[in-house]
Amino acid sequence: MYYVCIENNNVISVLNYMPNVPSSVTIVEITDEQHDNISATTHKFDVGTKTVIANPDYSLSAKEQEQKNAVEREFLNSTDWKILRHIRQKALNIATSLSDAEYIQLEQQREAAAARIA
Repeated sequence: MYYVCIENNNVISVLNYMPNVPSSVTIVEITDEQHDNISATTHKFDVGTKTVIANPDYSLSAKEQEQKNAVEREFLNSTDWKILRHIRQKALNIATSLSDAEYIQLEQQREAAAARIA
C-alpha cells in the first residue's frame, strides 16, 4: 500500500508507509498498482475526488508508437548487412547467400517495417 498526503488541496508526498502527520494533512491509501500508474505518468491523483484517474496529458499511443518504432528500427538495422552482402555478391558475380526470392522477401519486410515507423 501507498499513502498520498494532501495539504491545502495539494499532494505533498506519496509514501510507502503510514506517515505520522499533523491533522492538517489528509492521508489517502492507494494500491501498489495505482502507485505504479502514477509513477508511469499514465495516471494522476485527483485531489478533488481523492482518487487515481487517467492522466489526460499522457499519450499512450505515442509511447506505444515509440516502442514499435524502436522494434522496427532494430529490425532494419539488424538486416542491413544481409542486404548489403547480397548486393555486393551480385556485383561481384558470385553465388549469393540469399536466393533471389529470399532477398525480395527480406526487402519487402524491410519496406513494410519502414512504412510502420511514424
